Amino acid sequence: MDETRLMYWLIKLHEGLARLGPGHAEATGRAFASCTALPAQPGILDIGCGAGAQTLDLARLTSGALTAVDRVHGFLLDLRERAHARGLSARIHPVVADMRQLPFPAAAFDLIWSEGAIYIMGFDAGLASWRALLRARGYLVVSELSWLTDHPPPDLADFWREHYPAMRQVADNLASARALGWEPIDHFSLPHAHWMLDYLGPLQSRLATFRATHANDPEAQAVADLTEQEIAIMANAAGICGYVFYVLRRAD
Repeated sequence: MDETRLMYWLIKLHEGLARLGPGHAEATGRAFASCTALPAQPGILDIGCGAGAQTLDLARLTSGALTAVDRVHGFLLDLRERAHARGLSARIHPVVADMRQLPFPAAAFDLIWSEGAIYIMGFDAGLASWRALLRARGYLVVSELSWLTDHPPPDLADFWREHYPAMRQVADNLASARALGWEPIDHFSLPHAHWMLDYLGPLQSRLATFRATHANDPEAQAVADLTEQEIAIMANAAGICGYVFYVLRRAD
């Protein structure tokens, strides 16, 4: 299955879910609280926002304006509906765009946010590309799948070597951030329970219906198999690997 077809089925599998990747409002709040020198009404860009769970959290944490970017129009429609229901439509502006070719001028934002999405273009590539969109001393917050130990068990190491070979140790990501012109402000791991309960749990509940709906499509079944494998492998991954929030500031 090529990447286009894989993404098609992953989008179908995730449609309607509140969270399209690991995250939690508490972690979003903790990372945002580390951005202590933001203006009173910051301009915020949320890249790879999906259905916008964290976008809505950020809107509650600040009175600034948020631009929420994703390349999947359907996810942005979900975000628009949820923002309207919460009275936040005036401050959340969904934009269909590819994170590799963002249609914004230089120095347009005070804070760039990306939860669980920077892997699409790569940690280093994202840090290098998005830096120009920030004003001087602006903040970047990303969450990235990272190794939390030097010696992962073979099953986990083999799984992620196949599916995300670019995963690195936290220290390596921090060193790369410094080399790319960032000052690390804070970093912390998303609690394992939030990965399992808030993301993989709802996804697992979706699988039976997804399999039945697409019973005659081998590609859909292969994506369901891969998802079940990830759920099983991550059930025992606490303290070994997980999403880490990196709070960075332009070092200029």
